[in-house]
Amino acid sequence: MGASPSLRFMYNLNIPHFYCLLRKEHLYQDKDYKGEYEKVTVFGAQSSPSRAMLFNVMLDNGTIRSRVPINKLCSKPCEIQPLDLLQLWDCFSIKSTVISYDYLNGARAKVIFKDKTSCWGNYMMTFDWYDNPYSDEPSQYKCLHMIELDNGNYTLQPNNRIFWKEMSFTTKPFPENPDYKVDDKIYRCEDKSDRWILSGDDDKYYYDIEKTSDPLGGNKQS
Repeated sequence: MGASPSLRFMYNLNIPHFYCLLRKEHLYQDKDYKGEYEKVTVFGAQSSPSRAMLFNVMLDNGTIRSRVPINKLCSKPCEIQPLDLLQLWDCFSIKSTVISYDYLNGARAKVIFKDKTSCWGNYMMTFDWYDNPYSDEPSQYKCLHMIELDNGNYTLQPNNRIFWKEMSFTTKPFPENPDYKVDDKIYRCEDKSDRWILSGDDDKYYYDIEKTSDPLGGNKQS
């Protein structure tokens, strides 16, 4: 029977399509045609837990190739980079989303890689995950921003590996040694509901909410 339609939808993502080059050796198990390229349109992505984000492409001869890792794609001929450098974290789940934030469209981004090197680039889109132990834990949550790097490569990096430059707003220099802490809280609005009660059990549309001193008994606070 296979996966349900909803799971297939989350496993494979429609993304804003873009044009770039595919390293030709990827079509030959990395054995031949090194240093050569094929023109492609990238139109989809695939997210699987504990694996790298993979992309679906169409070659200009009509061939579709699925599951292309990000280090096999480039915007111009350039030196290939290790996959684990260009994507810091594996995907967390098949339950994934993609969005291209209007505000970040056109924003410049300085990516700091795990080997301490850096490169500027342009924002493209953001991948995110939900309903898994990592994304649901505030201190472990990560999304990945896709950046077209100036050196020709593409990268997928979390918030804490990118410094953003929005010309109309970011006027201060980024801290040399930022000491911000990770989030460690889950924010809810109803976790204090035991302290409040609805005023009555009638069918009023504009009902009142009153504070109570007796969460179990429901007595109003004097």
